[in-house]
Amino acid sequence: MSKVRKYLLFTFISSWIIQVIGCSDLDHNNMAGAVSFSYALSFCMLMPTLGAFFSKADVGRMGWRPNITKNIKLILFAWLMPTVFQIAGAALYYLVFSDDIAHSGEYLRDVDCEAFEECVRTGSSYGMYIAKEIFYSLTSFYTCFGVFLGLGEEIGWRGFLYPELKNRFGKAKGLLLGGTIHGVWHFPLILLAGYEYGTRYIGAPLLGLFAFCVFTVTTGIISDWLYVKSGSIWLPAIIHSTTNTTFNPCMIRGTGHLERSVFGPMDIGLIAIIPMAIFAAGLIYIDYRRKIDVFEEL
Repeated sequence: MSKVRKYLLFTFISSWIIQVIGCSDLDHNNMAGAVSFSYALSFCMLMPTLGAFFSKADVGRMGWRPNITKNIKLILFAWLMPTVFQIAGAALYYLVFSDDIAHSGEYLRDVDCEAFEECVRTGSSYGMYIAKEIFYSLTSFYTCFGVFLGLGEEIGWRGFLYPELKNRFGKAKGLLLGGTIHGVWHFPLILLAGYEYGTRYIGAPLLGLFAFCVFTVTTGIISDWLYVKSGSIWLPAIIHSTTNTTFNPCMIRGTGHLERSVFGPMDIGLIAIIPMAIFAAGLIYIDYRRKIDVFEEL
């Protein structure tokens, strides 16, 4: 059995079992169930790394030195750009669905009433609260912790699977296939727990599965570019973390059109992903049409 098959079998079987168990305990109205689900997700993120070890991947050669001086621009990109993409994508979504904007903070009131009451009590404007959230998404200490969780996935996806797929199928097909596999890995969460989109969105559940694969293909291209250019596995781990912890533009929306979640305003939506997808497509275009190898180590 090939290394790739061993990796996929171990990673998918172990991860899907964890996801199914985590979803079975999930109760959105029960804090204990939500915490249990969160722990299951965190544990699941380690399975790609264990899969790499199981398939006997050469983990030691994945680039463990961050080379901060050489990679400082790429590190800043990985740290800051997910928030930039998120804001741009949300702006595009709200441009299309302007009736989804709520200036009174009703989403925050329904989702996090304590934060809403804090705004009212301190007299802070809703706009100021959103500005603070954007600032926190760029400076959050949780992002630092999330890098290690992201590393649990990236050792398997970018460190092992992507190079194997690109060597076998070529860059374009390898990146497309790798991103699709990464998306399918999340399917039990989407189908059983309404992960990311909920359960009542337009085209559920098939459109959500497709939209999330668009997201993972897009982020996969950018993450692989960072990995190859930097020569360090820490770069895709950083952007994985910052993508997961970036500013949540849902706090601007109302609660009357939740069926549009498959379109945005989070960057997993088919409209909100467009700015990031354009950047990823630009990398592919430059690399293949202009014959400039942007996926080449500096």
